[in-house]
Amino acid sequence: MNKWQYLTPGIPDSYFIRGKVPMTKEEVRAIVMGKLRLKEDSVLVDVGAGTGSVSIEAALMTTGGMVYGIEHNEEALKLQAENKKAFGVENFEILQGRAKEVIKTIPLYDRVFIGGSGGELKEILHEVNNRLPAGGRVVITAVTIETSARALEELKNNTFEDIEVIAVSISRGRNTGKYTLMEAQNTINIISASKGGIVNEG
Repeated sequence: MNKWQYLTPGIPDSYFIRGKVPMTKEEVRAIVMGKLRLKEDSVLVDVGAGTGSVSIEAALMTTGGMVYGIEHNEEALKLQAENKKAFGVENFEILQGRAKEVIKTIPLYDRVFIGGSGGELKEILHEVNNRLPAGGRVVITAVTIETSARALEELKNNTFEDIEVIAVSISRGRNTGKYTLMEAQNTINIISASKGGIVNEG
């Protein structure tokens, strides 16, 4: 049975089996879903899928489509499989390996999320640029300025349009007896773009 019975994104982090693998947090995940502009039949590639939180959110929204999660970390792959089972999603395929190579084996896709590139961002975006249809979307999250700058550079060097970057700063309330303190989380840059060209609405 699916652990999430709602239509809205932003599944609480506590719903996922996490381990020590980095995970896109629920508030950021909700924004990422909006920037991806998913359709019911969208096919998403989740690069650096980690625990599978973004993949699972997307799979629940794209019931007529498919989600491919690419990951090379053994612990992350195990967590993805456990979370896939916990949420009961069948349209989520877990792919093991380096993203720049594995993504070449996926026949068709119209959405790409890059949460971790393993230093292969340039190669991944070059492949995505060649394969993504006009109007397709790519969303990238980055913690460091360097990764954000590289992502923007590569998007501009390829045929992407409507490039947008936002910085998201989340603070969480922490109970300290009678009081609640707000603790700041790492600022996340969310970079999104559309593939240029003539969109076929066919």
